[in-house]
Amino acid sequence: MVKMGNFLGRVSARLLSLMELGFYHYGRIIAKVPAFFIVLCFVVTGLCSLGLTKFTEETNPFKLWTPEGSEFLQSQEWQQTNFPSDVRFSMGIYEADNVLNKSVIMEMLRVHQVVVNTTTANATWPSLCARIPAIRFAFIGRKKRETRKRQPRQAGSSIDGQLDWSKLLPREDYCQFLNSLEEVCMENSLLEVFDYDEEYITSLTQEEILQEVNEVENSAVTGLPLNVSQFLADIKRDNAGNIIGASAATHSWFTRINKLAKNSDDFMDDAGTGTRVDVTTFHWEQKMIQNLLNDTERPPDVQFYLMAASSFGTVSGDSIRGDVQYLSLGFGVVFVYVVVMLGRCNAVESRPLLSLLGLSCVGLAIVLSYGLCSAFGVLYGPVNSILPFLLLGLGIDDMFVIMEAWRGLKTSEQHLELSERVGLTLGRAGVAITVTSLTDFLAFAVGSTTTLPALRSFCLYCAVGVAAVYFFQATFFVAWLSIDQRRIEDSRHSVIWCWKISGWTPNTCSQQDLCYSFFSQIYARVLLLPPVRVIVLVVTALLFGVSVWGMTELRQEFDPVWFLPQDSYLFRYFEKQREYYPSSGEKGLVYLGNISLVEELPRLQRLTKDLLAIEDVAEVENWADAFTSYWGDEYDPDQFSDQLSRFLFSTVGAKYRSRNFRFSSELNCSDPAPPVTASSVEFQYHVMESSQEEVKAMEDVRAAVGAINFSGEALVWARAYGSWETNKVIEEELWRNLGVALAVVAAATLVLLASVTAAAMVVACVLLTLIDVAALMAWWDLTIDTVSCIDLVLAVGLCVDYAAHVAHTFLTHTGSRSDRAAATVSTIGPPVLSGGFSTFLAFVFLAGSTSHVFISFFKIFFGVSLFGLYHGLVFLPVLLSLIGPDSHATTLSQPPPHKSHTNTKNNDKLNNNENNNSTHPPQQKTAMMTNDSGSNGVERGQAVMNKEDAAVFTLSQNQEQEHEHGLGCERDNQSLPNTPDDGRF
Repeated sequence: MVKMGNFLGRVSARLLSLMELGFYHYGRIIAKVPAFFIVLCFVVTGLCSLGLTKFTEETNPFKLWTPEGSEFLQSQEWQQTNFPSDVRFSMGIYEADNVLNKSVIMEMLRVHQVVVNTTTANATWPSLCARIPAIRFAFIGRKKRETRKRQPRQAGSSIDGQLDWSKLLPREDYCQFLNSLEEVCMENSLLEVFDYDEEYITSLTQEEILQEVNEVENSAVTGLPLNVSQFLADIKRDNAGNIIGASAATHSWFTRINKLAKNSDDFMDDAGTGTRVDVTTFHWEQKMIQNLLNDTERPPDVQFYLMAASSFGTVSGDSIRGDVQYLSLGFGVVFVYVVVMLGRCNAVESRPLLSLLGLSCVGLAIVLSYGLCSAFGVLYGPVNSILPFLLLGLGIDDMFVIMEAWRGLKTSEQHLELSERVGLTLGRAGVAITVTSLTDFLAFAVGSTTTLPALRSFCLYCAVGVAAVYFFQATFFVAWLSIDQRRIEDSRHSVIWCWKISGWTPNTCSQQDLCYSFFSQIYARVLLLPPVRVIVLVVTALLFGVSVWGMTELRQEFDPVWFLPQDSYLFRYFEKQREYYPSSGEKGLVYLGNISLVEELPRLQRLTKDLLAIEDVAEVENWADAFTSYWGDEYDPDQFSDQLSRFLFSTVGAKYRSRNFRFSSELNCSDPAPPVTASSVEFQYHVMESSQEEVKAMEDVRAAVGAINFSGEALVWARAYGSWETNKVIEEELWRNLGVALAVVAAATLVLLASVTAAAMVVACVLLTLIDVAALMAWWDLTIDTVSCIDLVLAVGLCVDYAAHVAHTFLTHTGSRSDRAAATVSTIGPPVLSGGFSTFLAFVFLAGSTSHVFISFFKIFFGVSLFGLYHGLVFLPVLLSLIGPDSHATTLSQPPPHKSHTNTKNNDKLNNNENNNSTHPPQQKTAMMTNDSGSNGVERGQAVMNKEDAAVFTLSQNQEQEHEHGLGCERDNQSLPNTPDDGRF
């Protein structure tokens, strides 16, 4: 173990020495020609932004949330190629004390008329609606019932009692009869009982309405069998079993896609259905939604809930894009916080413009990330909208690290030429922001290996964004820092830079830093008291135990409805659908292609039995069963094509004609059916309680279909399979991504810390934080889904920062474990707290979002910030004070001041104003001066010196030095020992 530690120490020292040397020279060059690097950053951003010309936003839910290569996507592709549907479906739900009351039925009629009268520049309801032939009765109401009662049942009647004219009439006459039938728009509702006749409904009494509802057998519109109870929910009946009331009723509309437009450029992708729709139909649907949601004429006792075919895509997309407004609020609050933390509260030493320019690095990084990823064809998904919030939090951390290194310069270093000071600052801070940016980058890079397209896309955008923020903070921000420092040293106003304030001196109040005073004089001492350490260990153990128990309550579930804002009309519709129609399980289809139906007919009939044998399957609607029942003993395999055609044009088989068959050419009533290119069988599941049940049900149906061994293609498809496939792999993807991310981050931490013990403690803190966050998810009603999977992968990269900073700083100090832990908390505590709190500020306004993406992001990162800071600033220092590893610290050689490089112009001002490039009060500056290196990796003895001015990095021997226990007290600057750095990465 000792040999391993020595080896790691040598490797780490060499690596960090080279990195610091490179950053030192890079900082010097930036400070000498800042304008060049500022322009360079704009040029790089501009070039990358050209990639935005290829920017493509993916809205198809199946291409976003379904694993690549899944069986569902294969079935989906087969369906769209061989069995495309051109019918679109919209539904409304009425809710009232009793929807069978006359006033509610009149409201249904008004809604019907709103749809019928909806018109756009290119479309009307009659021009878009899906149509079916109607066998209308001559009478409705009481006369219709009396006429029907007088008609005796004849041979050839169908099972439900209606005459089957396809068997009673000669085929030619029957087909002529069908061709003469009027085609009506498909619209299913309770109003079919009354033929949508306003005059007739108005004439009815309440008793007559109930009588019509209970006695109806066929639709007065289409003549097809009608089951009224299928429209109603929460039905109330009298002692005789008659319907006397219901709490809800449904109303459905069907439109048909223009196939000609679908095959031209006049189409668009419908994010809600994952299919293409012609622009004319889509715009008409949007107009219909607008009209139906206008409730100015709706009775106050009737509630109406709507779901149109295009609703899901528009509502979910608008929600995510609309909630980006919170970015501006977060940016404003973070800007104020950064201004307070970066500068002092006086006219010269405050840094509002530098703060704004530092935050602008986030904007540049976003443009670069979007442009570069778009140039390489990486899809942009809706979850990517949270990228600005993430980069805002990360960018602030880098800014604080650089400024802490700047303020940590020693007294003698503060008199050097500005380029030397900037070089020393970046030499020390550069390694730190490299470490944190590297761990974040690696976490995102691991996440990009997932099979979930939305997660991979987000991780790729984030990885590029993190690298871009790192580059801009180390270049763009440092360039402006050097310019801003020249302003301060020339006593120019913090906002109006051209205004020079003659004779300016800072006020005493602005020189105080309460945060550093609290950490050094109070927190560091109280935290390491023996009773407090015991309390911290006990609390951490209890928190761990409770969180492990909480994790057992965390369930795996993904529901696309969660992507809808809870105050949207569509979310309320799905709530009511689940409340009133909970027995409506998911529907599925078995697609068959390239098979001979006449030869496979026995297998098709077996399919019904095998599917019904599955406990999760509620019902099967198989055309083959209806076909054999229709022909009975008359079935002749040699006449299959002719009999299939006659069946599909009969009253019994008409519903299967367009739903379940695709032919090589047009099907005609008077001719035998052409070869069948594809057919389907429908089935429906029971309502299931968990994602595990759904996945099992999906696999059972697939296995049953596969066991039948059809001669051609046999695929199972259900729209719900898209999310079920995700549920099938999401947990495996989560643990794989988390495991690999932790392994990669642990390896990077081990190399950079050069201590197995310290790296193990950092990883332990990360694991504890993740466990706590997972428990918080369960308590906060979050589940394991694609969004939380993304957030947890991000959490690995973020929560490691807190613990890594503390562990690294501990390794740089000498003395007893308690003294080193106290010094660590005193020096690294404020910047770690500032970074964690600023990250929280970047996300806090997302708490008001109604988007599942944003609210999940807020909840999880609230936990990451809270538990990450606890384990980094409370638990880890206590643990280090008890069993922390030995120090790696060495001294930093002091670069001798060289007159030609000393900023003599401002020396007197710097001395008189207590080094006005520092924002710390005197007692805090003294405390920091005891930590001469003030950087990551410098503890291994690198010195920043140049050949001309003797400021090159050199390794020095580890020396025993005094270390005072009271870090906040005043000391003589001339007698300061060369104690290790403060660990400010």
